[in-house]
Amino acid sequence: MIKRDFYLQQLISKRHSSKVKIITGLRRSGKSYLLSKIYKQYLLEQGVNEEQIIIVELDDEANDKLLRKGNLREYIEKIAPDNDKQYYIFIDEIQLAEDFVRAVNSLNKHDNYDIYITGSNSKFLSKDINDEFKDRGSEINVRPLSFSEFYEAYPKDKKYALSEYLRYGGMPGLFEEETDLAKERYLDNLMNKVYIDDIRKNINTTLVDELSATVDALCSVTGSLTNPLNMTNYLNSNRNIKINHETISKFFEGITDAFLFDKVKRYDIKRKQYLNTPMKFYCQDIGLRNVRINFREPNQGFLIENTVYNELITRGYRVDVGLLTFQKKNKDWKYVNTQNEVDFIARMSSKEYYIQIMNDIPSEKHLNNEYESLLKVPGSFKKIMVINRPTMYFTNDMGILVISLEDFLLKKDSLDL
Repeated sequence: MIKRDFYLQQLISKRHSSKVKIITGLRRSGKSYLLSKIYKQYLLEQGVNEEQIIIVELDDEANDKLLRKGNLREYIEKIAPDNDKQYYIFIDEIQLAEDFVRAVNSLNKHDNYDIYITGSNSKFLSKDINDEFKDRGSEINVRPLSFSEFYEAYPKDKKYALSEYLRYGGMPGLFEEETDLAKERYLDNLMNKVYIDDIRKNINTTLVDELSATVDALCSVTGSLTNPLNMTNYLNSNRNIKINHETISKFFEGITDAFLFDKVKRYDIKRKQYLNTPMKFYCQDIGLRNVRINFREPNQGFLIENTVYNELITRGYRVDVGLLTFQKKNKDWKYVNTQNEVDFIARMSSKEYYIQIMNDIPSEKHLNNEYESLLKVPGSFKKIMVINRPTMYFTNDMGILVISLEDFLLKKDSLDL
């Protein structure tokens, strides 16, 4: 069993709350498995009887009659009739039922029903689904496997785990595929026949080739700044696709609503304000990104950047790209305005971390230049350099934690070492 302790703890914390638990996330990221296997097992271990756990899979042909308006509610009330008994209601693919929001809200009026729902098509994948339930829903967003989850379940020699994760990502279904070719085909099928189709339906567009090209372009420019106008010019120049930036904006919205990519804004550290454009996009699963660029990686740094971003989000941090503006002497010894980026600012409660990513520990000659962005950050916040090679973590003379990518991903307290 693949452990998903981060999400299990969220479910446990929301157990018996009056709100409907809405499990959202990228298709095939393990939402149904989380409920029907992991959470069910937890409940049984807590003394809940099997008959108290009601699992309804609406994508099962045997349940077609439950899809008609009113039938789902009547069915559940019939098999969970005891008002003095606690029931746990798991409904998978809820969006298939007619008027599903009303049906779920009606069921939630039963004080002894603890309701959990999942869905996976374009209608349910939208990040706005929680708004449909107003204040009656509580969302848990499930992402693909983090590296620590992948590592624990990895069946081969652990020394190959990171390289395989960086190539194929963390979709749980990969563990059912034995060969490299099978894994590549699995990921390619998800992108072409599942995600792009979901996005197309969600935004109601017939421009399938243009949408597909936009997804490809985002995979190619992951970690680079972009906006709808830049993307329009990029597609025109590189793919000879004529499209306006308003349509690209619509594509961007659909792509992020389907949880395929996250949009990340830049934050001006000194001015303490957000910059609306340009922004960066990171794929929620690096394997899906890699398959769209045929596993060619011209810039290893962007791959690592995407991996670190996903780890921070999975741990529950709010993440921005940092921007620093300061004066620096040029080759003529004149002061000029200079802009540097801090790869990520990670925030949670009162904690704040500044993170930079590098391929190797900088040499003595380039030491100050490589650490410049972190050193220019005002205040005493924790500063971290993630290195893409094996090394023992240490804090250098400038107070910066230097840690390998693998340690950063595997150690749950890696930001506070």
